[in-house]
Amino acid sequence: MPLTQAPTRLAVVTPVYNDWESFRHLLTELDTVAGALGGARVDVIAVDDGSTADFEPGRFRGLELQSLGNVSVLHLACNLGHQRAIAIGLSEVDALARYDAAIVMDCDGEDRPRDIARLLDAAERHPGQIVVAQRARRSEGKGFRGVYVLYKAQFQLLTGKRISFGNFSVIPGERVARLVCTPEIWNNLAAAIARSRIPICHCPTDRGVRYAGASSMNLVGLIIHGLSAVSVYSDIAFTRALAFSAGLALLTVAGIASVFAIRLFTDLAIPGWASYMVGFLVVVLMQSLMMSAGAVFLLLNNRSMPSIIPRRMLPEYVRDRTTLLER
Repeated sequence: MPLTQAPTRLAVVTPVYNDWESFRHLLTELDTVAGALGGARVDVIAVDDGSTADFEPGRFRGLELQSLGNVSVLHLACNLGHQRAIAIGLSEVDALARYDAAIVMDCDGEDRPRDIARLLDAAERHPGQIVVAQRARRSEGKGFRGVYVLYKAQFQLLTGKRISFGNFSVIPGERVARLVCTPEIWNNLAAAIARSRIPICHCPTDRGVRYAGASSMNLVGLIIHGLSAVSVYSDIAFTRALAFSAGLALLTVAGIASVFAIRLFTDLAIPGWASYMVGFLVVVLMQSLMMSAGAVFLLLNNRSMPSIIPRRMLPEYVRDRTTLLER
């Protein structure tokens, strides 16, 4: 159904790495969605993340796109990775300064274009908030889902925060301008949104089926993705590690004192037991002190490093631009 108060100009930002066939399918579905959004104009900004497969504009000439506006491809100078490609795409949206909102989604079909209307409807009801797609039902195998549960658990353990959404989102234009000036989105968009203190609206969606090929996400990729999310909260993670190691050191000292007390004031100690326990606890104490020192060093080093501002990186990483459709 058409939205009565849809943003007048929308930019769909999608990273692409070699998967040009899926991007072709995505454009077809986005054209259908754009036709159902009333007077809203929908442009598409694809970010070619240093693809090794040759980009062939000719494969898109047969598409009969009736409702989409401009369709362009930013070619990055090198492979930055999925999250950083998104950061560059959002920086392009901010640089163009003509969009009311940006829609971030993957190009492979797992973020369903037909769900855009639901996200925009939520954005209309919650002005100024970032609307994120929260998976009500997932389509991956049990093994992947199990690892994903572990990822969320370790994220909460290290940061004290919960994260239950991915990249699929609608970001108001003024929020885009804020996010692209924060270094956190260079590593992980979802975690950066969660930390930005910008109000968030969750919209339940189901995961779609890939248009073509197999997912490139594997166990190693998921671990890297998880560590990237944790890096957004690195100061909190290091502080929690420092508190843990300091607590362990105190418990170790208390344990050593208890061993001496048992050895000197009771008859419970077995010959040689006290020496063994004290030696073991001293090793634990030294390790906890090293952990504390490491956590302090990493925390201070992280805070002293210059921040990467994605908006500034736009001209450095965009090698070229290709316009597939201009209206």
